[in-house]
This record gives sequence, structure tokens and C-alpha cells, in this order.
Amino acid sequence: MKNMLTEHPSEEVRRALLHLLDALCSWERSTGRENLLIVKDAIGCQYRSVSGCPTPKDTGDHTLLELFDSIMNR
Repeated sequence: MKNMLTEHPSEEVRRALLHLLDALCSWERSTGRENLLIVKDAIGCQYRSVSGCPTPKDTGDHTLLELFDSIMNR
């Protein structure tokens, strides 16, 4: 798995992802609403975060979805 934020071959995609992450973090700080982000593409690049924090590489998407559901149901 390649990190989409640092290893994607398109600089435009890397910039767009960084811009999205910045916007989500700003949104969370101003609203208190947490977020889950999972982005994957067919060339093997991925990026996953929960409330702005990158997730461990060995954590599966299903686990992240369950975690986010538990956050939302607090």
C-alpha cells in the first residue's frame, strides 16, 4: 500500500487530498463533528484518517467503519 498523500504520482491529487484534510480538520475544530476519510485508487494508493489522524496501516476499513459508528453513537 502506498500513501496517497506522499506517494501518488499526481501532484494535483496529492494537493487536493491535503486541501481536503485541511478543510476537514478546520470543520471539526469549528463544529466538533468528527470525520472518517478513506480514499483508495486502482494504482494501490490509499489514505485513511479518523478525525484528522492517520490510521495504522494494519487497521482494516471495516474496523475503521465500526470505530466511526461507535464515535457517532456516543
